[in-house]
Amino acid sequence: MKLPQVIAVDGPSASGKGTLSRRVAQVLNYTYVDSGAMYRTLAWYCMRKGMRLEKPMSLDDERAIARQLRSWKAEMKIVDGQAWLHVDDYFPAKEIRTDAVEKAVPIVAQIGKVRDWMVAEQRECAARGPVVMEGRDIGTEVFPLAPVKFFLEADTIERQKRIEGRGGSTDGAWRDSMDINRKQGALIPALDAIRINNTGQTPEETYAILMTHIRERLSLSESLPA
Repeated sequence: MKLPQVIAVDGPSASGKGTLSRRVAQVLNYTYVDSGAMYRTLAWYCMRKGMRLEKPMSLDDERAIARQLRSWKAEMKIVDGQAWLHVDDYFPAKEIRTDAVEKAVPIVAQIGKVRDWMVAEQRECAARGPVVMEGRDIGTEVFPLAPVKFFLEADTIERQKRIEGRGGSTDGAWRDSMDINRKQGALIPALDAIRINNTGQTPEETYAILMTHIRERLSLSESLPA
C-alpha cells in the first residue's frame, strides 16, 4: 500500500533530522514524530526501574527490558502538532535528553521485541493522519513504501561539533556504529531515499532542498509556504 501521507527522514546523529523535520511538518500541517524520542523514553523508564543497560547484554537482560512493554502505561499523544510517547500521562522532555539516556538508547534499540513494539506504534501514528517522521529506519523498516524518503548525512567531524555545540558530550560516531551494525532496523539509507549531505550547509539551505524534492514527489503547488 502506498502511503502518500508519510515523509520519512532518516540519518545519523546531528545530521539535522529534528530541526528540518519539524519545520517541514509545520509547513505541510503534518504531525511531526521523533521516533528516536520513543526509544529514549523507554530507556529513561528502564533506568528509573534500576535495570541494567550496559553492554554486553545477556538474553535475560533483554527479556527484562522487553517485559516492560507489557506493563508500562505508555500512550502516544499529539500536542501542538507533535506526537510524543507519554508514560503515566507524562512526557519526560528534558529527562530523555541527558547523556546517560543517550548512551543507553542504542542498547535498548537493538532488542528485537522493543523494535517490533516501536514500529507498531509508529505505524499507528500514520494511521491517524499525515506525518513527517524522523529516525534511523523509517524509510527501510517502518514505512518502506513511503513515497518521499530522505537520508540526511554530514561529515563526522562536523556532526560531532554540532553535538558539542548543543551541550552534548556523546561520541556520535560510537552511537552511529552501534546502530549501523544492529541486526534489526539498522541505520542504512533506503535504496530509493534522497540522500543529502549537508556538510557546510545552513539549515535554511538544506530545508530548501528538502522542499524542492517534496514538491516534486507529491506534486504540491509552487505556492506552498516557504
